[in-house]
This record gives sequence, C-alpha cells and structure tokens, in this order.
Amino acid sequence: MFERISMVFSLIIPKKMVDTKIKTALVYAGSRDDPKRWAGLRLFIATLMSAIGFLIPFSLIPLINVLFGTEIFFEGIIALLVMIGLAFFFFVLTLILFYLHISYVIDGRKKMVENILPDFLYLVGNNLKSGMSPFYAFRSAVRPEFGPLSEEIKIATQKSLGVESFSDALKEIGLRIDSKVLNDTTKFFAQALRSGGHLAQLIETTASDIKQTNKLKSELVTSTKMYTMFILFVVIIASPMLLAVSVQFLNILGTIQSQTSSLGGSTDASVAGGPQFASGGISITPEFMTMVSYGIVIINSFLASIFIGLLGGGRVRDGLKYAPVMAGIGIVLLIVFLTGIGGLLGGFTS
Repeated sequence: MFERISMVFSLIIPKKMVDTKIKTALVYAGSRDDPKRWAGLRLFIATLMSAIGFLIPFSLIPLINVLFGTEIFFEGIIALLVMIGLAFFFFVLTLILFYLHISYVIDGRKKMVENILPDFLYLVGNNLKSGMSPFYAFRSAVRPEFGPLSEEIKIATQKSLGVESFSDALKEIGLRIDSKVLNDTTKFFAQALRSGGHLAQLIETTASDIKQTNKLKSELVTSTKMYTMFILFVVIIASPMLLAVSVQFLNILGTIQSQTSSLGGSTDASVAGGPQFASGGISITPEFMTMVSYGIVIINSFLASIFIGLLGGGRVRDGLKYAPVMAGIGIVLLIVFLTGIGGLLGGFTS
C-alpha cells in the first residue's frame, strides 16, 4: 500500500531532481532504496504532517486553553490564515528534517572514511612491500572495522574481476562516498598504477599527509571548544536565569502596585507622595513574560546551534542537530529557575 502511495507522490517531484540530486544523495548515504519510492514516501509523510498542522487550531489549541486556562481563539480570516500557515510550516519542517537526516548520514560516512583511510593505506603499503600485487594488496587490506570503505573496496575488486580494469574500479569509489580526500586519493593511485613507480612509498606518503591533515582539523576543533562552551553557558544557563529573574521582578512589582493602589484613598501625605511608578499599571504581565521567555530560549538555542556549526565545521547543518537538545535543556532550567527564584524572592511579595 505504502509503495503505491509513494510511487503516486513521486510523480509530483520533477524527474530531473529525482535522477540527479536525490539519487546521488542516496548513493552517498549508502542506501539501496529506489529514489522515486524514497522521495515519494517522504513527500507523503510531509503531506500528512501538513494536514496535522492545518488541524491544530481545532485540536491542540482548545486543549491548551483547558489545561492552562488560557484564552487563545482565532476567528474568521485570521483562523484560516493561521491554519494555512501552520500547514505550510509543518510541511516545510518535515522536508527539512528529512534533508538533515540524509545529510548527517552522508557526513557520517565521509568522516568515518577519512578517519580510517590513513590506516587502510598503511596496510596496503605494507602488503605491497611484502610482494603482493596492487589488486591483492587492496583486497587483503579489507577489514570489517573499516566500515563503508571496506564495502566499497569489495565492490571495486569484484568489478575488476570482470571486464573493468582495477584502476577504473578504484576511481568509482569516490563516486559513492562524498569525500574529496578519498576521491583524490583513488584518482592519484589509479594514475600511479598506469604510469608505474614506487606504489608502496606513494601510498605511505599519502597516508601520512592525510593523517597530518586530520590532526590539524582536530586541533582546530579543540581550539574552538572554549568559545563553544561559553555559548552553551550563555544560552542554556545564563539566559534562562536572567529571564526567570525578569519574570519574578514583574511579579514583585505587580504586588507592590496592588498594595500601593489599595492605599490610594488614604490622606496620608507620605502615601500620597509615594513613588510614581507604583501608581501606574504594568503593561507587561508576568504570564506574558513567561511565554516570551520560552520563545526566547528556543530561538536562542537555534541561533546558537547555527553559530556553533559555523564555528566548528563551517556549515550551518553541522550545528542544527544540537538545537533541540539545547532548547530542551534551556526550557527545563527556565522552569527550575522560575520555581527556585520565586521561592527565594517570595518574601518580597508578602
């Protein structure tokens, strides 16, 4: 059933996008799924999520009003615009989550291959020194712990047993793993096979260069950890604490105003000459500030995750995966601070 639905929804997606971008992404992710079925199923799920978002004003908002005693209502054209906006938001958010998921799978394979590539090349170089041919040197170096690289080497060696040459089969490895380092290495080795030379020495030199590059990348990430820790402290701890203090300040100020207004009819000069700020009303209520605080924590978490991604790997999506965790911890700490600070400052409202 789902397969038929997936194929129907895949007809909506442009064929060029399926054959180029989606198919390439699945190959890089190591997936053997049919691109049309994969894309159609995701589009179907996004459509279901869009329908859920469209029905939120009729389902979730009334429940929130009952549980929290709020009065959130939408009428007329505003209700329709809210429904359409939520439907569009859920649809786009679902597609973004699917995109991020496959991107993280591709990046995970890439990082794993680049980390183990020097060890694999050292092993191939030792096999060549022992007198093995390049084909058997690569084939003997395959180990289960090398993960995706072992799978690709097995595919290349199997192809080279047929009509395809071993050097051409090696070049195709870079087409299935999105790693420039691996792609350059396989092309370099394939060229060396054709031109001849000291293959073992070339491979070991290449392995040393890759290992040194990986070490420099690790040192760069380590040097930015202090900045990352500072950002996490500000977003997760400092910001919720200051917001909780702001909410409790409004509570105290509101209590002082109510007590002062109860004395408004007194003829005592000291009361009549009291602070002017206490005689007016507060336009911002503690309840409104609490809702705003939750929004600020969530927005700050996403902005901080983007900055962490740019700081660590130079890409936004590298940090977005931390946003839900940061937002969750920040909201929990905000609730804790609201309760704790409210208890500490409760004496001021009595």
